[in-house]
Parts: sequence; structure tokens; C-alpha cells
Amino acid sequence: MSHSQITDPDSYSLRDILLLSQLLHTNKIPTLQALESINHNVLESVLHQWKTHVSTQLEHKTIKINTLHQLMELYRKLLDKYKVDNTESLANEVYYLRIDELKNTIETKRNEFTAVLNS
Repeated sequence: MSHSQITDPDSYSLRDILLLSQLLHTNKIPTLQALESINHNVLESVLHQWKTHVSTQLEHKTIKINTLHQLMELYRKLLDKYKVDNTESLANEVYYLRIDELKNTIETKRNEFTAVLNS
């Protein structure tokens, strides 16, 4: 995976982005400026939690972000993509999109189940 793919927001699911934004929020990283000055141990912890979290493992996906520079670039692109300016707003925006995604999945599965029952 190239550097541009690693930092491309479209390479990540809403679940991935929501988890990352929650990890940044719980580690008191509210802005890009705060991320720029993050303690190395906190960075390592955030990346480790993101890569090994159960929700990441469900997709059998490997998060390739390994450096602060890569994380900052992805974060900047996420802020631009979702037209927000901080971690909390990013988390809120992605949360509602994720809820809609889950509702659509449930509706699709319900329709499939109904079709099977009626066939």
C-alpha cells in the first residue's frame, strides 16, 4: 500500500474512522495542533489500540499507519472530507453516518430474510 493510500480517508470504513476519532478524543487530542505535539507513548498507544481493536479485527484489516506524519496527514484529510475542524466534530459526524450505515444494513438483511421466507 502506497503512502497516499495509507492516508486516503476512503481506504477506511466509517467504523475505522469512528474508532480513531474516539481514541483521539479519549486521549485528549482535540485538534490537529494537539496531534502535532503528541507524546510518543500516547501516539504508540493510540496506534496500537486502533490496530488491535476488536472492530478492526472483524474486517480482517491491517491498519498501515505507523508514523505521526502519516497519522497527521490522514487526520487532516478526514477533517477536510467531513468538513469539520476538530476531533469531537469528526466523531459526531462519523457517528451519525455510521448509524445510517447500520440502519441500511439492517433493512437490507430484513428484506433478504423476508424474500427467503416468501420463496
